Amino acid sequence: MTRITPPTVTMSTGSRTLEVDTGELLFPGLVLAFCLFYYWDTRALPELSMLYAGPLLYTTIALAVVTVAVQAVSVGTSDELGDSGPDDGDGGVESAAAAFDPDSDPEADEEAVFTVRSAAVLIVLTAGYIVALEPIGFLAATVAFLAATLYLFGERNPLALAGYPLGFAIGVWLVFVQWLMIPL
Repeated sequence: MTRITPPTVTMSTGSRTLEVDTGELLFPGLVLAFCLFYYWDTRALPELSMLYAGPLLYTTIALAVVTVAVQAVSVGTSDELGDSGPDDGDGGVESAAAAFDPDSDPEADEEAVFTVRSAAVLIVLTAGYIVALEPIGFLAATVAFLAATLYLFGERNPLALAGYPLGFAIGVWLVFVQWLMIPL
């Protein structure tokens, strides 16, 4: 299978260089597009119906912007971001992904988890999740979807595959059903 790698846009001004990984912009861009659609679709609703939707919308937009800043953008000098890749720790700037993963290895990109195949499987999983919500309910569908997604992206620890999806689904259910009294 051919690996498709999106381009990296590099802009330089003097000794400063800005690199933007366009592949990392896809998901936050989609989130921002859906936020814009949601805002456009609900702007005519009465003010009371937007009581909880407003803060949720603004929080989602803020998280999408933070995701772009952390994942897709690297700022440094021309020497740091040039042919040598991320800085080796002598005071320069390293890529955002490497900054959060101390075990990250630039050579590990060849064994990337996110490929065209995994993206297609994620789309199928998401469609299956949406279809399964009605017949099997929120909790079961969400736990199964999150566990399958974690497994797809490399998680093999059975405790994590069971604990995280179950904890997240129950947390969301408690917030919406018990606290906000919004049925799922």
